[in-house]
Amino acid sequence: MAQEGKTEKPTPRRIQKAKEEGNVAKSPEVNAVAVLLVGFLLLIFLGEKIFGEILFGVFNAVEKFISPYRLDSGDILLFWVENIKYVLLWVILALVLTLVVAIVANIVQFGIIFSLKPLQLKWERLNPIQGIKNIFFSLNSLFELIKNLIKITVIIGVSYFFVKAHLAEILSLYKLPLEEGLKVFFNLVLTLSAYIIATGAVIAVIDYSYKRWKWLQDLRMSKEELKEEFKQTEGNPEVKREIRKRMRQVMTRRMLQEVPKATVVVTNPTHYAVALKYDIDRDRAPKVIAKGVDHLAQRIIEIARKHNVEIYRDPPLARVLYQSVEVGDEIPEKFYKAVAKVIAYVLSKKKKNNLKEKS
Repeated sequence: MAQEGKTEKPTPRRIQKAKEEGNVAKSPEVNAVAVLLVGFLLLIFLGEKIFGEILFGVFNAVEKFISPYRLDSGDILLFWVENIKYVLLWVILALVLTLVVAIVANIVQFGIIFSLKPLQLKWERLNPIQGIKNIFFSLNSLFELIKNLIKITVIIGVSYFFVKAHLAEILSLYKLPLEEGLKVFFNLVLTLSAYIIATGAVIAVIDYSYKRWKWLQDLRMSKEELKEEFKQTEGNPEVKREIRKRMRQVMTRRMLQEVPKATVVVTNPTHYAVALKYDIDRDRAPKVIAKGVDHLAQRIIEIARKHNVEIYRDPPLARVLYQSVEVGDEIPEKFYKAVAKVIAYVLSKKKKNNLKEKS
């Protein structure tokens, strides 16, 4: 049963972590069916040749042992080496193929994973009480018991009905010549094997589907675990808020340092303030170098007054520039006329002040 409170689906990160620890969904039935299928294909394409070699060795052995002359120990050893080595090659080939197929079957089920964690000693595994509970009182044990009973029953049933359907043919094998009888027997074995493998494939699909479902159920997360993982992967929201706050403070500080370089500050005059900079010889259009509302607007105005930057009151223009233009950007062409009026006023006022100072 799933742990109480774990109602959320596992995240990709939790699934990947489980795989890295060797906790994967796998069914031994899939491996068994894959191995049987490869063996079945080998019997179809190479079975007659392998059986032929074995029979040849057996007949040769019989002929040698019933021959009129006596064999010494050296002859017997040489005979077995000559007749068994070929059969051993096929056995080794079958073992290698079985290993390869088992590896491929595992890769198909859960991918390529290398982990030594499943080999680590866990003391809870040595707990006899927990072991007894896992054997007799777990959902997995109940499923395995039912599955194995069904598997044995179905395979016995398939074999029984197959033998019953071909009983006359089986009983008449002794009447056939040896070579023909072996071929008939071989075909019967192949047919029965096909039925058994097909039955095993159905069981393997059901078994893997259950194992996958149970695996995902066991990996389910509580809402707290989900929040904790989100903090670990996306960052703690409180930390992120603090970082954003500090970044805003740094950007505000840098922005305020640019205010003394402004040509004019357009205000409304209390809620909005936008500082514009324009060099007629270098700039294509006026640029917003600082802007703010409420308290920040008051800071911009204070700094502008402190550094003798002209403050121009135009509430509609201040509001629309604040909402439409980002700090560091040139003003759009649609605002040229309104801003040009402000710049012209500022430059005219500076020119008059310069003339007064000279006179």
